[in-house]
Amino acid sequence: MSENILLVDDDSDALLSLTRALKSHGLSASINGASTPEKALKLAASLNPQVAVIDLSLSEKEGVESGFKLLDGLLRNDDTCRVIVLTGHGSTEYGIRALNSGAASFLEKPANISHLAALIQDGFKQASLKRAYKELQKVSAPHNGPLLIGESTVIEQLRSELLQAASHKQPVLLSGETGTGKGLCAAFIHFMSHNSLDGFVRYQPVFGNADIVNSDLFGHVRGAFTGAEQDRTGLIEKAEGGTFFLDEIDQLPLQTQVALLGVFQDRSFRPVGSSEERVANFRLVSACNKDIDECLQDGSIRADFFHRIAHFQIELPPLRKRKEDIPLLAQASIERLRQQEEVNVYEIDQTAIEKLLSYDWPGNVRELLAVVERAAFAAQFKQRSTITADDIHTGSRKNDNTVKLSFHERVEQYKLSLINDALSRNQGNQAQAARELGMDRSTLRRILDRNMTK
Repeated sequence: MSENILLVDDDSDALLSLTRALKSHGLSASINGASTPEKALKLAASLNPQVAVIDLSLSEKEGVESGFKLLDGLLRNDDTCRVIVLTGHGSTEYGIRALNSGAASFLEKPANISHLAALIQDGFKQASLKRAYKELQKVSAPHNGPLLIGESTVIEQLRSELLQAASHKQPVLLSGETGTGKGLCAAFIHFMSHNSLDGFVRYQPVFGNADIVNSDLFGHVRGAFTGAEQDRTGLIEKAEGGTFFLDEIDQLPLQTQVALLGVFQDRSFRPVGSSEERVANFRLVSACNKDIDECLQDGSIRADFFHRIAHFQIELPPLRKRKEDIPLLAQASIERLRQQEEVNVYEIDQTAIEKLLSYDWPGNVRELLAVVERAAFAAQFKQRSTITADDIHTGSRKNDNTVKLSFHERVEQYKLSLINDALSRNQGNQAQAARELGMDRSTLRRILDRNMTK
């Protein structure tokens, strides 16, 4: 797409002068001028400019309010457009108000042309990044499926493998380092498959006790064991017709692996303490963050179990092997924070991107998203709408596959553990689990969703 700039000023001589000045600074983009808000909005609708430079005072009657109305209209037309606002001398308060209203930046008149040209060039990059992110949303998340952000050859290959797996019902095994997004990939397979409207059930064996895990998976009848005071539906039954995502399979007790082999063979199971056979009809997606060969050698995964669950085996790439995707991933994180957490941060500048690219990300995508989230809150605290390098704080060691969790991440893990325990006690009922924990169901759901990037 060609680069377009929209200039808006009620003074036609000022428009002509600014156009000539920008061209003299080497800008090759198409420059289009408008003298009224109405003409500006018509041009914006037809040209979809990446950058707009607007004077706030476009009407003697309305004063600066005319400019703020135009700013709102331009962003409603296309929220990827980078709007640079020109204010009168000494009107810093209007500039700050413009930033809070979604402007990319502001300059006092008369503007320094070199500075303005640099802001416009940066605006092209930011608009391109946001538009690429929106296009990826359309391509990689139809049917409300989860996003797999990136344009690298590595991520394109991963998407192709996941789509191939989704087109069949055979079991899938996802492997890769912690934080590469195995939960997201499992959900992607589900949402891209023919059974996307049926349930997606996730289970991670928190305890190594086979009795507890078998009860979680198969359910139990009243009186099956001490404490079994009522019948309980197992997660396999809840996944009927849909997808069952079994995470961290190396933590699955060997006794349970044997029991699951019988389920795969006979397509049926029995709740603990029951003689009644029940039909098992689900697509299995498993995951492991350890080396599969090592797990087979040390016996934590049975060979026969592995062969039954790995019809498709997909290795998720670490972030250090797809660094070109980092700018899009960072922008996606900012968009999510704006929508879900009401964070008034809109972009990440080039200095911050370069700092992110210089780090090796031992914690992969999960670590990146945590760093960007902290940076966004830091920028907002400083009353800025752009993340800069000063806001980015990463680990100090490179090429290390172990990650020391921050206090925030430890608290998050503790919350997740409490929720998983409550869900187990309440047969997976989120509303009941939320009531037991004294939180809103939406809060519980949000914690579960953001941990899907595990």
